[in-house]
Amino acid sequence: MTPDGTRESPTDGRHWIVTPTMFAGTANRITFHANMSTTMGRRWNWGVLALGIGAAFGLTTPLVAAQMSATSGGILPWADRLQVIVNLMKVIELGAFVFSAYHFWAGRRERRTSDAEAARQARIDANYQAWQVINSAQGKGGSGGRVEALGDLLKNGVSLAGINLDDAWLEGVELPGATLVRSSLQRAHFSSANLAGANFEGADLQGIDLVGANLTGAYLKGANLTEARLSAAILDGADLTDVVGWRAIRSISHASIEGVRHPPLGFLGFARGEGAVDAITKTMMDNDDVSFSQNFRTI
Repeated sequence: MTPDGTRESPTDGRHWIVTPTMFAGTANRITFHANMSTTMGRRWNWGVLALGIGAAFGLTTPLVAAQMSATSGGILPWADRLQVIVNLMKVIELGAFVFSAYHFWAGRRERRTSDAEAARQARIDANYQAWQVINSAQGKGGSGGRVEALGDLLKNGVSLAGINLDDAWLEGVELPGATLVRSSLQRAHFSSANLAGANFEGADLQGIDLVGANLTGAYLKGANLTEARLSAAILDGADLTDVVGWRAIRSISHASIEGVRHPPLGFLGFARGEGAVDAITKTMMDNDDVSFSQNFRTI
């Protein structure tokens, strides 16, 4: 680059000047190529249509010529003329079908993208409506449509962490594998619910009703079980790491505690004493010395 704004050619020592006009020309060429791509696409569509029309005339012209040569004076009778028109219409219909089929094939990618976007938007709308139902019923008794709303959110893979379901009546709700981390479920009714594999880490379960609920493999680390009702619940394989308030559990009779993981020190003895069952208690029940009160407890 020389002081006067020119650049020297590496081959012959000549100078050339870089000006804004050159960059403008480059931009124009880029725009021209983009327009050319669009124009070429349009020309392709029109070319397919022209090809169909050309094929129609190409197929009918020999037919017309043959019939005219076979007719005296080169004049076609009305019947032959109608037949030529019918043949022409058939060829045009075939061309239109081919043209439509091509457009259908060419737009397949756009249709797939549109369908995927529509499905995604439908999930967003469904989740929004479900949260509206849950939030509007917060702090109220009864279901209030929350059983179905929770099921929809779970089906769409939405986390329920931090949700407030205090006092909600959700008997028999299906929430296997749900994420309920740090949720508030005080005095909620989850009797006979399917909560297998659910994550209740840090959840507030004070006074919750889990009678007959399926908690197989549930993760209850740090959950508060004060005054919880767990009678006839299935806790097989549940993780009880650092659960609190377990000595104040309201009832746990006939609950299955087979293979619970990381139970607090003294929990198994407490649960068995309250009527929970596992392999050890089943062996004890087979012993004739077991008292009547140990076999039958109030749920």
